Amino acid sequence: MNIITQRPLLPPPNETHLIIKSIINNNLKKLKELVKETNINELYPCKEVNDYITPLIAAVVNHKVDILTFLLHRGADPNKASTNGFTPLHYVSLSKAQAIYVEKLLEAKAHPNGSNPMCTPLQAAAIHDRDDVFRLLLSAGAMVTLFLGDEHKCHNEKISQMTHDLASRGDKLCFKLRYLVDMEIAVREKTPEEVFKTFDSLMLLEDPQTHLTMIESIFNASGLHAEKYKQLSIKWLKDTGNLDTYIGGAVSRFPNIPQEYVDCSIFTLHAVFCTLEDIPNEQSLDIISQLLNQLSSKERPDIWKAVLSTLYVITQKTKGRNSWDQSFVEKICKTIAPFVESRNTSGIRLPTYGTFANLHSVKNATNIFASVGITSVPEDILRFAEMKANEKLKEVLKQLKDHLSKPSMDSEDSTVLPESKKKKKKKKKKKNKEQSEKQEEPNEEVCTASSDPTVGPVLESTSNEKPFHVQTTKSMPRRWVQSSVRWRKRLEKLVSTDESEETRIGSMIYVDKEEFCIAQGSNGTDVLLGLRDDGAEVAIKKMYKRNYALLKCEEEFLRLPALDHPFIVKYIDFAEDKNFGYLVLQLCEYTLKEHIETHDDDGLRKELVSQVLEGLSVLHCQAHPILHRDLKPQNVLIDVKGRARLADFGISRRLPKGQTTCLTDKAGTRCWMAKETLSEKDNTKIGYKSNSDIQVAGMLIYYVLSGGHHPFGDISYECENNIVKGLYTLKHVQDVLAKDLIEWMIDAEPKYRPKVEECLKHPFFRDTDWKIEYLRKIGNREELKNCRNANQELIYSLEKCDGSFKQWKDKFPPELLQKMDGKKKSYPENTLGLLRCIRNLQEH
Repeated sequence: MNIITQRPLLPPPNETHLIIKSIINNNLKKLKELVKETNINELYPCKEVNDYITPLIAAVVNHKVDILTFLLHRGADPNKASTNGFTPLHYVSLSKAQAIYVEKLLEAKAHPNGSNPMCTPLQAAAIHDRDDVFRLLLSAGAMVTLFLGDEHKCHNEKISQMTHDLASRGDKLCFKLRYLVDMEIAVREKTPEEVFKTFDSLMLLEDPQTHLTMIESIFNASGLHAEKYKQLSIKWLKDTGNLDTYIGGAVSRFPNIPQEYVDCSIFTLHAVFCTLEDIPNEQSLDIISQLLNQLSSKERPDIWKAVLSTLYVITQKTKGRNSWDQSFVEKICKTIAPFVESRNTSGIRLPTYGTFANLHSVKNATNIFASVGITSVPEDILRFAEMKANEKLKEVLKQLKDHLSKPSMDSEDSTVLPESKKKKKKKKKKKNKEQSEKQEEPNEEVCTASSDPTVGPVLESTSNEKPFHVQTTKSMPRRWVQSSVRWRKRLEKLVSTDESEETRIGSMIYVDKEEFCIAQGSNGTDVLLGLRDDGAEVAIKKMYKRNYALLKCEEEFLRLPALDHPFIVKYIDFAEDKNFGYLVLQLCEYTLKEHIETHDDDGLRKELVSQVLEGLSVLHCQAHPILHRDLKPQNVLIDVKGRARLADFGISRRLPKGQTTCLTDKAGTRCWMAKETLSEKDNTKIGYKSNSDIQVAGMLIYYVLSGGHHPFGDISYECENNIVKGLYTLKHVQDVLAKDLIEWMIDAEPKYRPKVEECLKHPFFRDTDWKIEYLRKIGNREELKNCRNANQELIYSLEKCDGSFKQWKDKFPPELLQKMDGKKKSYPENTLGLLRCIRNLQEH
């Protein structure tokens, strides 16, 4: 076999076991007798494949689908590997079995990645040109990985070729993966400079499987040029101005990265933070929370050192740390405190004490430290720092030690260490001199968390931050990271506005003028353009406190980690003052209503529909489902990349565990409410379910695909009446599959509506290959085998359906029909004849 095998533990079999023979001979009766006496998950010799295999593998190898089904029902393990390391999924490709075997094995919980680290089922499929198996395994979550070693170059090229082929046929996953596969091959075969030149525009592309970006994969490349790749990665991020973009993206991706890949993101983030003079407060807060989760989970003790070293760098370089909420500081201290214990290595304990030292200047620091057992800095840590640490870390550790030895001097308002004014002046003068000398000798060495990140100078950092002093500086030009196209001119004016006209809320500013108000909602809500201190563009929802409950409700939902999703508007911050509450969100370009009215892009509308449903699936598929309750074109936003994002969760509700209905007051927007919620009495309690959202989502889909029409009528006073009566028209949409999906979703009876997961699996969203395969399977059904003499009742029932095909032969080339008919009687000109013709065309 042209495939990698594990080293055999047994001699090659010279016979075939009786139970395997019964499967080869298709003797199900004999097999049933044998399984009563034997273990069906045992490995038995089989000389035909030169391997020791399970009966389930034998069923795959010999293409016995009935026996496979029988064995699975009897509890056969679909993940049990042979002596050579192959699972039943491997053998589907090795033995050229049909794709249905993959489907059945996956249904029985077969692991799509197999158990052989040297060769996965996906790799086996690529080597044996099984694109059907490759696609099924991909859809089940199989990882696209390459073989190790130069001797497998041809195998890796096959994997790349198959990924490209499937991408060209419309496979969305392969469309993204193909570039990442090409990059991985290039890293092995080309110079670092050639790799960066080839993939320059794709460095921030996200791997849909690992959720790492291309730049992270390159930064963590191993081999001869590993250090060069690290240096060029940081250089690319700085030269292209993508440092902030990368950090922001890493924060949003972090919860989705599988544990086996999370170290790559941490190592890269650490190196990036080492290059910065100052880390914006918001970025620090976001990433620290993620890092603390890593320490709390205990899943990857091998990355604790990298996590703690990154925390040290962040707390060192965040000038706004003194403003952090005390509960947040307590959380940091409680999480990292166990890592100072002597059972941990000095490499772990050192950055942990360094983080405590960086946090020393916050309010009540000494009391917080004491509450988690930090009352001194051990001598062995100070000695280890003298040998291994850079000057910055040595300095703060000594200061922490001095301060902890005088706890009575701590003050809530203190942000400097207690010392006489005379000493302070002397030290300040000496320190300025040292910093001046350091600036004259910038260091170009890359600091990585995989080596010891607390050792040696930080990459290209010329920060003058004094760890225990707060400095004031004169006003600098406002930072602005340009992203929006639609709002750019107004943002230019905002940036140039005099500071006296600005209003600050937390780490953001806005100008309360009509020209910067980009939307107005109900309940007195204004949406204003704003800027964060790190230059990021934001939208600020400003609402009077008398309507505060809606804003707080929306904040509570958007802060849920599960709602940090590409198709849900991104939460940035929340603030309040005496009169107003402020919800800060990512800045988007248009509402869906505005987009449909101003963009003639029919080709992209199907994608928008898919994104809306994907966003809704995030809400509905929670352990405690979230009901949106206010879906409408104005509450779907289009971001700068053209993606649809669900927004406005002010009246959303979360279902209690085990419940499917939320009894609530009537709410929503006229013409965009489900039939069952349109009570005649406004004070009547409404039973709202997830299928209520589904009916409105169906209206929304029709609105998108029709270019702005409503299925229940475009005249508002008639629309609600038509919703109640179930009167609709889909005349503005021609796609039969789209109509089928919409009709299913807007069904007047809630129980007949699909779940959002079922909507996303509808044939409307499937690619051409899937549709052809579906038709082929239908054409293989028993009722169609004799399509020329089929049951007349079946023919009649099919012809009654919309979209029946009575003159399908007019669409086919005559020479093809002549070839397909052959010497047999021609195919009938009905739907059955068409289906059987498609089947034979595919099979033969």
